[in-house]
Amino acid sequence: EINTEPETSSGINAEWPLRPGKRVKEKLISKQLTMERTEKVTKMRKMKRLGKKVQQEVLKKRADDKKGMIEKVKKIRKGKAEQADADDFEINTEPETSSGKKGKDDINKKRKAKDSKYGFGGKKKMAKKNTQESAKDVTTFSSRIHSKPKRSAKNDKRMGGGKPSGKPSGKPQRPGKTKRANNKNRARNK
Repeated sequence: EINTEPETSSGINAEWPLRPGKRVKEKLISKQLTMERTEKVTKMRKMKRLGKKVQQEVLKKRADDKKGMIEKVKKIRKGKAEQADADDFEINTEPETSSGKKGKDDINKKRKAKDSKYGFGGKKKMAKKNTQESAKDVTTFSSRIHSKPKRSAKNDKRMGGGKPSGKPSGKPQRPGKTKRANNKNRARNK
């Protein structure tokens, strides 16, 4: 047999030019793949629509159930419900007698258990307010810590003391406005 196909440099037969049968086969395969893809897409769309319908039905059913429950509860509250409706909620429709009521000790067992474990918290309001005993008790008072420093003329600004300003301390203070005006008038009159 004589090989009519050209060879490449590596010695392998080149696929060029393609045989006509191979082209047709490739076209058929590509068409089949595109058909499968479009079918998948249409199936997905249908499933999505169906899913939306199912979701709407489920939501509608839930809303109806909720509405029915609310109506049953209203009937039970008014006392118009039959015993069968009341059994759904495990509620006793007969009014309780004074002997049937729970005691205060049974109401909050969790609170009681925590109090026994950690101790009762005690009264919170007015906890920091002084009592007669605490006001009379001066054992914790220290005059060195709690008393204010005494004022001295040196530290009191009202007495003309305080921090020294940038001016020299030996210089007298400037007289006030009226004194300066009087001094000026006296100087003119002389």
